[in-house]
Amino acid sequence: MVTINKQFAFGANEGSSQKTQSLYIILHEVGVDNSSAQANAAYFKNNWSTAETYSTFVVGADGIYQVGEPGYVAWAALNANPYAPVQIEFERTNDANRFKKGYANYIALAREMADKYGIPKTLDAGGTGTPGIKSHLWVTNNYGGDHVDPYGYLASHGISKSQLAKDLANGVTSTPTAAPVYSNPTVPSKPSTSNIPSGFTPETGTFVNGDTQIMNRVGAPSTSAQQGGYLPAGGTWVYDSWAKVGNYTWIHHMWGNKHIFLPVREWPSGNAWGTFK
Repeated sequence: MVTINKQFAFGANEGSSQKTQSLYIILHEVGVDNSSAQANAAYFKNNWSTAETYSTFVVGADGIYQVGEPGYVAWAALNANPYAPVQIEFERTNDANRFKKGYANYIALAREMADKYGIPKTLDAGGTGTPGIKSHLWVTNNYGGDHVDPYGYLASHGISKSQLAKDLANGVTSTPTAAPVYSNPTVPSKPSTSNIPSGFTPETGTFVNGDTQIMNRVGAPSTSAQQGGYLPAGGTWVYDSWAKVGNYTWIHHMWGNKHIFLPVREWPSGNAWGTFK
């Protein structure tokens, strides 16, 4: 049995209240290089109502994070959503060892959820209405849209469609890992700089909000930029860099191809609105 971390699981009145039929387990990947399961789960949790997208689980080397409630609609596959009690996102990494661990979790979760909902462990079989485990590419081909994941990313690590089908049917030998609960401070590390905005200092960490919700901004570190979602009081926000811009210190992370910024400290007082791990 897999171990599921519910640190980012929806609470009451979060996400869809619509129950699904049990036809499909839908497989995705997050689409952003070096984008961790934790960061994506946190984004879904904090921005589901404004971004209007989330999956049931996000999986990676560090474990399995629940976001949506299994058996209820997730917003990740357009018109296929009402037929999928579980949709699973897979983090992206360039590290072969992290991929191997994450892939084991990905397969184990898909197999366990298929058994739970009585769904065949076949991959992309048949057309609309044929039960089984489906890729987002299959959804595009049968329900519309333009996504083709997760095959391109899996292929970059040597996993073909036929290998994925075999692993879903039979399992893999690697032992899945449990997602850690981030309760103790850790020393920030320097992430890849490929998506770091100009003027920002690379640093990986987690911001834990204080007692007042904070709105994030999309595209620019400015209170006049497009409004995003709210980080609730006590919520966590994984970041990859920071900078002092104007009267605020801002932290940053990527969601898809979007730059998301969160103000966490106001100047000249310099008082932080939460704590950092």
